[in-house]
Amino acid sequence: MTWNLIFLAWVAATLSGCFALLEKDSINVLEDSRPEQVSPPTDTQGEKILLRGGAFSLANDGTIFFVDADDKSVVRKTSLTSLQTREEFIDLSEWLKHGEEKFQIDDLWTDSKNRLILAESVTGKILRISPDARKLENLADSYEGYRFSKLVGLTGSPKGEVFVGSPHSATVYRIDPILGKTSVLNEDLVRANDMIIDSSGNRLLVAESHPNRIVVYDLNDSKASITSWTLIRFPEVIDRPLAIDLVEDRPNHLAVLVGGGKKIQVFDLIDGKVTQELFLSRKGRQIRIHDGMAYFQSNRRIHQLMIP
Repeated sequence: MTWNLIFLAWVAATLSGCFALLEKDSINVLEDSRPEQVSPPTDTQGEKILLRGGAFSLANDGTIFFVDADDKSVVRKTSLTSLQTREEFIDLSEWLKHGEEKFQIDDLWTDSKNRLILAESVTGKILRISPDARKLENLADSYEGYRFSKLVGLTGSPKGEVFVGSPHSATVYRIDPILGKTSVLNEDLVRANDMIIDSSGNRLLVAESHPNRIVVYDLNDSKASITSWTLIRFPEVIDRPLAIDLVEDRPNHLAVLVGGGKKIQVFDLIDGKVTQELFLSRKGRQIRIHDGMAYFQSNRRIHQLMIP
């Protein structure tokens, strides 16, 4: 059986450098439509454990911000060039008060100004922290009087907007820090696992495991709520997309963490096919691509894996 392509998904726009979808349909990923299997990672493929930590964010300069493995109220930081030097970046318990309950940082992201934006689920706050950790801002903590709860998936656009997923309410929230406004992005239900902005800054891609798909939102749409369409649809049982990221040195390529977190598939979005499968030694929960390397979070560990 060959790839069942409903459309050729992405084309590069010559003048703007952005992506354009030809049709609002999807690529179906079929169970027997895999590339040749590759062996599990070995030492020669360069997989290694970098450090102990939870959810993490990679800044453009190679700085890693990561949630402490034992205390989810603390964010630490280090650099890819000096992993031995690790320091505490911020401890939310020194800034916020919420009874005896421990804070839970669910996700974090670094913007173009190296400010850290994080989602904390006990207070429901979306916080922005200056690069020197001397200023903390509450960007949002509720919508129409209802406090945010479990928060999964966090990213932002070049315009400064912040997007965060709330799988319990099946909602993606759109936060405009300049206007101090929070709105709902989606009309349909979407339970986000992860989300990213494409290289043009005009489209939001959301990984959703129920149903198993990658969803696209056109951020240029003038409507308050934007109708989504499915870019990639996965088999119901075989793969559930848990995390996504663009492969920065390969235009129109998307890395997707699937297979219960044990495999990264790299999609060519123009040809509509999987070009690589990378098997992981442990179940991953999050992936980020930086300088030709894949970084993934397992249980209390952050790993590095070379992309051949």
